[in-house]
Amino acid sequence: MSKHIQKIEKIFSHPLPSNLDVRKTLSAIEHFGVHIETTKGHSAKLFFEEKEEILQLPHGDHFTKDEVVKLRHILENFGLTPEKVKAQK
Repeated sequence: MSKHIQKIEKIFSHPLPSNLDVRKTLSAIEHFGVHIETTKGHSAKLFFEEKEEILQLPHGDHFTKDEVVKLRHILENFGLTPEKVKAQK
């Protein structure tokens, strides 16, 4: 199993992870076709197909649990759940 799929699974795991590295997580998301633009306001615009979402980025190296929940909702909206990304491979 690829490290990118494992990262997506970790976002959807229970209990919520509190040690998700921001750069590695965004890299995994990009691997599945999400285009990411960072803004001056310390947030990221995520584009996937015709959809666009904004994710507030943490000031540290890891996402907080609230940010993981927001990211999970964004990925669900994009249709990038662990089951669907596994089916793509």
